Amino acid sequence: MKYEYKFVEVPLREKGYKTELGGGFNRCKEVIAEEAANGWRLKQVVIPANERTGVAVPYCYQIIFEKSIQE
Repeated sequence: MKYEYKFVEVPLREKGYKTELGGGFNRCKEVIAEEAANGWRLKQVVIPANERTGVAVPYCYQIIFEKSIQE
């Protein structure tokens, strides 16, 4: 069986706007529900460090989805 993967980035906070506590995580839940309705399965959620600055400060949630491909 083969699989297809999709990566969705959800910022921890919107640029120029204050974020309410848990706002980024709530957006993750919305994205997961939306993608599940389209046939995608949640594989993993990763919180990567900011590679540009070299500082281990997270800037987003990276949500990884999986879908089997019909052969």
